Amino acid sequence: MVHSGLLVCSFFIKDRYGRDNSKAIELNNSITINGIETTEYYENVWEILRSFLTNHSMPKDDENSMKLFSVNPKSIHEEDDKEYHAITFVVNSGSYGIEGNITNRNTKSVMYHRTRDDADVKQFHATLFIPKDAGGVKVQKGILLFQTIGTYGIKTITTKQMKEFFASKDLTFETRSVSVAIFLKKIFEDGNLNKITLIKNAISPDPADSMLISSGREEKVYIKPRLKESWIKKLIAFIDGNKDDTIFEINESVYEDISITFNLSGRTRTVRLKDLDRFSLTEDIPDSIYNNGLTNPDKLTRFMINKAIEYKEKMIFRVSE
Repeated sequence: MVHSGLLVCSFFIKDRYGRDNSKAIELNNSITINGIETTEYYENVWEILRSFLTNHSMPKDDENSMKLFSVNPKSIHEEDDKEYHAITFVVNSGSYGIEGNITNRNTKSVMYHRTRDDADVKQFHATLFIPKDAGGVKVQKGILLFQTIGTYGIKTITTKQMKEFFASKDLTFETRSVSVAIFLKKIFEDGNLNKITLIKNAISPDPADSMLISSGREEKVYIKPRLKESWIKKLIAFIDGNKDDTIFEINESVYEDISITFNLSGRTRTVRLKDLDRFSLTEDIPDSIYNNGLTNPDKLTRFMINKAIEYKEKMIFRVSE
């Protein structure tokens, strides 16, 4: 059975040489790029995103990752709502570099010999979603959704191409978790948490070791823990930006970091909380939309936009916050 899912992440854009993420561009405002010899003006970020999509209609050979990448120009569709703007499109991508035989499973006969230059190109749906400014909030973050098919996906190759394209315009394109708070709540509420590890530097009690900064690392592991609601709220508040220096102080012991091990989309993964912001959520696509390789494109597009709207209600769209 081949299953399909949605990988959800957020994105923001800033000046290429800006060091501070809080100086991210307001996506619904006009953008002026001052080059050495020319100045480029865009009404909003959608002009740049449309240019990226149309400029990648022909397959691009990424030799480092050994993949082909292109955007089907006929698949590009825009939806402009009073609360958001979205573009849906189809990415054609696949890997090459491995020889093999394409064999019919029924007749058992070899239909084609695949060479190292033959790429197994598949079609993946994707969506770019940006909320409209509202309530005095100037939006700096948008949402990206990528379809996954089995173990295959397009986030890495697509975001790499987008980074290169924006860099050519002296801009930096960055992706992050759609919301760390949403991510953690999903892990805790779905019962997918396997292990919590508290990490701190171990100081030797032997005075003879006083010349050492530390004598190793101490880890305290809790298997299948049941966490108090008050501690979960404190943890989420810390990760989501409301810093509290005592978050890693547990039972009068101060810890440098905490790692969590959890199940996500059928795989067991471990991540340290300091790195959690770079994770992406994966949502299952219902079998009524994608069933063992058969899909309804219109229903899938609607599902992706509705999922983005769902996350929109829970996100903070200012990078500085």
